[in-house]
Amino acid sequence: MLVTLVAVLCNAQLCMEKVVTTSDQSGITMSACVANAQIGLADWLAKGPYHAWRLQSYKCIMGKYVPKNEV
Repeated sequence: MLVTLVAVLCNAQLCMEKVVTTSDQSGITMSACVANAQIGLADWLAKGPYHAWRLQSYKCIMGKYVPKNEV
């Protein structure tokens, strides 16, 4: 089953959802996502274009997930 890790990022007044990875891309499982998502998110934020954004929340979703434009 496909697993999707989704981050909610905020910068000033704007918050948005971004798909960080899926099990198709990285091989994560639901249990690994729940247990280790914070480690992967910290690395993703530090190395990606959203390093100045604040991580509001994250979620591990079963299946494909289409992010909302604004949260």
